Amino acid sequence: MNPGKKLAALWGIPTLALALPCSTQSATIRDDQPDSSYLALANDSEFAAVGLFVNSWGFTGSATLIAPDWILTAAHNLVAASSGTFTLNGVAYASTQLIGNPGWNGDGFNGYDFGLVHLSSPVTNVTPATLYTESLQPVLPATFVGFGLTGTGLTGYKTLDNLKRAFNNEVDGDFGNPARVLGCDFDNPHTNADNSFGSATPLTLEGCVANGDSGGGVFVTINSRTYLAGVISFVAATDGSANADYGDVSGFGQISFVAPWINSHVPEPSTTALLIGLGWVLQWQRSRRNHAGRRA
Repeated sequence: MNPGKKLAALWGIPTLALALPCSTQSATIRDDQPDSSYLALANDSEFAAVGLFVNSWGFTGSATLIAPDWILTAAHNLVAASSGTFTLNGVAYASTQLIGNPGWNGDGFNGYDFGLVHLSSPVTNVTPATLYTESLQPVLPATFVGFGLTGTGLTGYKTLDNLKRAFNNEVDGDFGNPARVLGCDFDNPHTNADNSFGSATPLTLEGCVANGDSGGGVFVTINSRTYLAGVISFVAATDGSANADYGDVSGFGQISFVAPWINSHVPEPSTTALLIGLGWVLQWQRSRRNHAGRRA
């Protein structure tokens, strides 16, 4: 049994309620690292395509620009919504169409928590993210980017400021076969007791997602090129309280499994990304050595 399957059986499904529309939450950070470092990471030009998404009834999440007039988000951000607004660099873009993946059934573990939003006007001053359409490997470093509440691994989420934060983590395991959903736990720098699976040593800017991060981007760097490889879906816990403290797990869906669906709605960028991605798929080990996230 792989680590992801073992954890899925241990958690059960109740923690997935936190991935449904409720309160707005975002990344929690290590208590021994400055918040300014997480804010600075989020403002890196590689993650400029990640913006704030608010649906028609006020539920707040995150989304990533993947074409001048298309964004990719989580399907649960679109539930019961008739429209939405995407804000990037202080500019708000209205929606003309919301498209949830037809495979989404409300279960974050099924791997179809993806939604597309067509914008009423194109974004002209930000380069869309390039999609990574190959399967990710365990222990590959990834960067999670989103908005909302924040806090530390000791406190869990506490504060709402709607600022964009990013953190690094290693992909620890999967939740199925094929591995549509991947996860990584928030390792505690003070003790190994909170380690759920994978390495117990945290990266320097390790963190955990929470609800408001839903729909945000999971990025990987392959041979010095940065790709959007996943969409943040849920936070889960082994302690019965999925509040994004140490030991909780960030869950996300792999774009590779829904790339044909994305390509059927969004022209050019995703198709181009598929061709580009094939050239770098064998370079993930090199990326792990070169990635900015270092162990503490």
